Amino acid sequence: MPRCILFAFALIAAPAFAQPLAPDAGNPPPSPEMPPAQLLAQFHHDEINLLALRGDAHSLLAAALMAQGDAGDPARPKALQTPALLARAQKADDADALVWWASAALDCRGKAKSCPREELLAQLQKTDPANAGAWLWALHRGQQTGAKTMARAALTSAAQSVRFDDYFGALTSLLYEASGILPVGENILSASSQPGVSPSGFKLTYAASIAIALPHPYLDALDAACKNAADDSGLAQDCVAVAQKLADSGSLFARSAGARQIMEIVPSGSVHDAAVAQARTLAWRMRGIGSVADRLANDSRVTGLYTQALRSGGREIDAVDAVLRSQRIGLEPPADWQPPAPNATPEP
Repeated sequence: MPRCILFAFALIAAPAFAQPLAPDAGNPPPSPEMPPAQLLAQFHHDEINLLALRGDAHSLLAAALMAQGDAGDPARPKALQTPALLARAQKADDADALVWWASAALDCRGKAKSCPREELLAQLQKTDPANAGAWLWALHRGQQTGAKTMARAALTSAAQSVRFDDYFGALTSLLYEASGILPVGENILSASSQPGVSPSGFKLTYAASIAIALPHPYLDALDAACKNAADDSGLAQDCVAVAQKLADSGSLFARSAGARQIMEIVPSGSVHDAAVAQARTLAWRMRGIGSVADRLANDSRVTGLYTQALRSGGREIDAVDAVLRSQRIGLEPPADWQPPAPNATPEP
């Protein structure tokens, strides 16, 4: 299951963000004569520079996320690189759960061990204690450090939480809004190698490419914690409770992961059948949004419907549904439709 609905055209658009922050040769002024990669790098650096002048947490978080590609680049001042920008976002008076969620994810990039750090976990759990995701990060850390009691307690806390939110929609919306700090000119659109892309489509593609790249090792931690659920009824109950929160969340990726986990833990019965139905409906909506992915990138009206829904509630599924309704595509599959088998050849 793709991580987000933009996956359908992300491969086509890849040149726009595959190396968004490549070295920019001493920051010369942008010009049409620049190579496309260098022009895009300079454009995104200018965005970061302007966002860094602001003092609110979300602008600084957006700059920190955009600047990840600058790691180790001696041409970029340390004050404009991710660690310094993220530290400023964390210290801002309006730092919220979104800042701490992204901080936890950034702390677990690459081969990081014993992550997220305890102080990040404490802040995330303080600002969003009802989010099962905050406790799944603690589960991940507990497994990494061998703290079995802590890990089991974190799983129970996740099961007792109100909801799951991985903030994918909110982060995409934040980055989309932040990227509006500069107008997107025709030279930038041409450099992106996205034929027909609109300025809003370019910004959405760029925003989603950053949000999609944040790690989510807590899902692997949940899989590991629940692998023996069939032999432990209490464990199975907690695992199904957490998985159901994922399946009911706003993130397509989390919904898919949750439904899959329920089907694995509960091999039959009404709970299993409900998860199968959820997975089927999700696959149908993914098929529908994939069929109009080019309009999402190229038609600013369609992009606007998607981004407005994200801005209103931060739920990716609501944004998908808004686009499908606008294109008169049903949200529920026909009675005789079944999703393609895994690894099947995609429909033309």
